[in-house]
Amino acid sequence: MPVAQNVMEFRARLFAMALGLVVLLVVVNQVRTKKLKEEFALLWLLTAVVLVLAPLFIDYLDLIAHALGIEYPPAFIFLLAIISLLFILFQFSMRISGFSEQIKVLAQELALLRAQVEELTRVCRSEEGEGQEETHADE
Repeated sequence: MPVAQNVMEFRARLFAMALGLVVLLVVVNQVRTKKLKEEFALLWLLTAVVLVLAPLFIDYLDLIAHALGIEYPPAFIFLLAIISLLFILFQFSMRISGFSEQIKVLAQELALLRAQVEELTRVCRSEEGEGQEETHADE
């Protein structure tokens, strides 16, 4: 029975490593094709590297989990995954905050430019009207 458990453990490790390699390849390809910016790719690349390396050091992760008082070592791995996702979400939140500030400034600039265009259009129309009145008066 222990042999089957080790085989399954090896397959699970192999699956996690393969999953990490797939994530790594997808992220690198998205960056290469300019569909994903480098600043966003860093945490995803780190996540992929951790997925590739974690199965190799799973025994050490189990030791760390027990040292922290976590009785079920896979829960520690889930905790690390959740923390990684929180970092990614935090990065997105920071970028969204920056973008919303940029949008507010751009909207204000657009409103000012529209007001200037309307003022110039009004001035041009009034000057055209005066110019046409002078032309008719000369005839």
